[in-house]
Amino acid sequence: MHKSNRIYGWLVLTVMLAFVSSMAWAGTKSELVVAAWGDPYEVEWRKSIVPAFEKKFGVRILWDVGYSTQTLAKLQAQRANPQIDVALFDIGPQELARRQGLIARLDPKIVTNLADMHKSARLPNDEGVAFGLAGTVLYYNSRVFKDKGWSPPTSWLDVWDPRYKGHVLIHSITNGNGLNFVLAVNKILGGSEQDITPGLNKIKTLVAHVITFDKVNDTPALVQQGEAWIGTWGVERIANMAGTGVPVAMAMPKEGAVSLHATANVVKGAPNERLAQEFVNMMIAQDQQEFNAKFVGYGPLNVKVRLDPDTAKKVIYGEAVDRVIHPNWKIVNDSRAQWTERWNKEVESK
Repeated sequence: MHKSNRIYGWLVLTVMLAFVSSMAWAGTKSELVVAAWGDPYEVEWRKSIVPAFEKKFGVRILWDVGYSTQTLAKLQAQRANPQIDVALFDIGPQELARRQGLIARLDPKIVTNLADMHKSARLPNDEGVAFGLAGTVLYYNSRVFKDKGWSPPTSWLDVWDPRYKGHVLIHSITNGNGLNFVLAVNKILGGSEQDITPGLNKIKTLVAHVITFDKVNDTPALVQQGEAWIGTWGVERIANMAGTGVPVAMAMPKEGAVSLHATANVVKGAPNERLAQEFVNMMIAQDQQEFNAKFVGYGPLNVKVRLDPDTAKKVIYGEAVDRVIHPNWKIVNDSRAQWTERWNKEVESK
């Protein structure tokens, strides 16, 4: 074969191989699957991180909606063949996922914003990162309290005030906010994560005051209808609902909020692991952290963030961060099934 023909042949072969390789890469990276909560979280992130990420990396983000426990169940079911790239879920289920080897280690060369994160955001072995300081606090109906001339609640134990009887809404222990309420009351009464009897015994006396123990997201409707005057909820949910004009306000208990960190995780064996690492890096960047605080209700964990006064009042930020109660999630997860059984028998069956 003539030398020029050989060169031409090699060039054609090289171009074809490059084309095939690029098509294979394009097929791999054309979609990034993010498993996370739905609205109001999704609707806000579709205004910020989703379009920004899609534009920067030329991919489409598929949003796989589910509660934290549902996301964990999907990861467990897909262990042998993961279909999810990024998992956003609460710290409790995340701790289980880490122990079960479902979370990949973050690469600091890609997730460069890790260096700016608060120490409480860094998870063991950098298998995931907490990107939002959420937590369970009290909420109250600001219109009702104003009309009756009542001061906002200041303690977890204020929900026992007889003035609120028939208008208290507490989450079930099967919900993270209900679990946190049990842990907070239990700690106040001298209990521990090894023994929640003091907390359960106290909550038994609240049953007659409660409209319902929320298991399926009854809180928004009952707050809007004016039936729920006081109760437990996530700080970000209160901020989101208040932003729609509903007369609901956050009350930070003097004993401290109970943390419910939101975490961002790369799934081990993810189809698009590098892109997943890039997504996590963007979620913990300073500008996205500021957006999350202002529009999603998550306290920032990137130490470079400085919030405006109005936003700072709506999230866990500043001095309130130092009063946050951090459960030992290994103990909690190991005990939760037993606690739920006790709750069903001793509290909700009453």
